[in-house]
Amino acid sequence: MLTADPLTPTADLFRLLGDEDRLRLLALCAADELTVGELAELTQDSQPQVSRKCQPLRAAGLLAARKEGTRTLLSAAVDAGPEDASVVALALREGRRLCTLDGSLARVPQVIAAREETSRRFFEAQPSGEAVVALPDADLPHAFAGVVAPLLPGRALAVDVGAGEGAFLPLLSPLYDRVFALDRSRARLARCAARVAALGLPNVRQLEGSVDDAAVIDEVERRGGADLVLVARVLHHAARPAEMVSACARLLRRGGSLIVLDYMPHEDEAMRAAQADVWLGFPPEQVSGWLNAAGLEDVQTSPFSGPLPASEPDAHLSWQIASGRRAPVPR
Repeated sequence: MLTADPLTPTADLFRLLGDEDRLRLLALCAADELTVGELAELTQDSQPQVSRKCQPLRAAGLLAARKEGTRTLLSAAVDAGPEDASVVALALREGRRLCTLDGSLARVPQVIAAREETSRRFFEAQPSGEAVVALPDADLPHAFAGVVAPLLPGRALAVDVGAGEGAFLPLLSPLYDRVFALDRSRARLARCAARVAALGLPNVRQLEGSVDDAAVIDEVERRGGADLVLVARVLHHAARPAEMVSACARLLRRGGSLIVLDYMPHEDEAMRAAQADVWLGFPPEQVSGWLNAAGLEDVQTSPFSGPLPASEPDAHLSWQIASGRRAPVPR
């Protein structure tokens, strides 16, 4: 149940929730965690005005703020169920009604999806044949192979999500009967195909699309699911990382494993420009929480080290690796 700070007097609460703009902001933040800029876009207001209107809601404990680099993301503490007749729940329902009428609630998914557009344009704009932020084969840390090895002997199918230029394919190809290199960028897949041909990896197939595309799901399910789904250097580009983890987990067969390789939290805002990053890394407990929420077992997270070439824009960041396994078929 969504409740205000118990120290907020009832009369103040009525005054606070008597403003339609604040009701709209409360409803939008209950729909998803949003930045001040995204709220400004949805409400067609200025960012300073949105911040000013949100401040009383934050002070009353109705909105929670989370810093992510220089950005502030706002969310309603907890949603209210339809049976809840409290003042705050009624205010939330009225806010939803107002946002439905002005169309802002329906635009939330579109605004969230736009977080990835900078990344999409960044990777599509790279010249053909140029390997962008790709781990060179010779520099692939041996530690990664050590993580993959215990996940065998399931060797039928591996799916490299966001495969890019195919940096991990030389490692995966000898271990699995079939490897799908999945990426939304046609330009990146073209560079990946050139790499696969040059290295002579006959069991690698490029798939254009997203992990939750029906065609991709059907292709994986036709083969009985994936023994391994790899998500390397991808989550920090995802608009909704938790949903991406869940979608990846659904591709696994019983007993199959999901591996996530990504950044630890950092404060380097320049990465948003250098790589079009959406997020500045993730706390390990957040990543493990996503894996658990996706229904995976034996979830583990640990630091991941392996020096990258100094020319790599993310060579200075700290990394982590997380893994989880879909429950095997009961004996």
